[in-house]
Amino acid sequence: MPLQNKNSITAVIAAGGMGKRLGKEEPKALIQLAGKPLFVYSLEVFDKQPAVSEIVLVVPEDSVDKTKDIINKLDTSKKVTVVAGGKERWQSVKKGVEATDESLEWIITHDAARPFVTKEVIDSLLEKRSTYKCAITATPVEDTIRRFENDRCIATIDRSLLIRVGTPQLFHRESLLKAFVHAESMTPPPTDEAMLMEKYGIEVGFAWGDPMNFKITTRSDLNLAEAILLQRNR
Repeated sequence: MPLQNKNSITAVIAAGGMGKRLGKEEPKALIQLAGKPLFVYSLEVFDKQPAVSEIVLVVPEDSVDKTKDIINKLDTSKKVTVVAGGKERWQSVKKGVEATDESLEWIITHDAARPFVTKEVIDSLLEKRSTYKCAITATPVEDTIRRFENDRCIATIDRSLLIRVGTPQLFHRESLLKAFVHAESMTPPPTDEAMLMEKYGIEVGFAWGDPMNFKITTRSDLNLAEAILLQRNR
């Protein structure tokens, strides 16, 4: 096994989702947001992050060539590898991790559909390396949360005990690869890699994220993101 570099990190950006809920037939990551493909916003942030040594972008198989063409036109300072994803999110991330430099000990995963990730959020997450082999970013739950049955409310949940999970997320590379072994037996499939780590017996820490780093899923999300960028660029 190569000597592992404890100070450098690979960023794996998951960009395999389709844009059907946005009313689009193309992959979500290639949808235009204020004149740029959605995935480019996250890519540019990680490209400028000093601790990140390389970036792996995971896209649908039929979008690999188009994505490479877009990246070739960008002025990136780091190596960017594009790989085809799988049917489930965890399969796509696994393929991304397998394409990373084995000498780098840590992996950061991120959703391309969250274009407003910041250096500050990434830095706060990286601080967890000294304590955890897995850490997520999270934001407080602001709304009242209730359990229900049919059309009847059953109980109010104490929201002070809850957090809203997001990305980026941090993983010890070797531990994450071992955890992927459990993914095939999980029903339903894991919604993020931290679930895999928990099943493998790894404690999951968290760092506070930014509520502005929301996930673009619907047309209204895309409209909000465009409005934010328009305001920032004035």
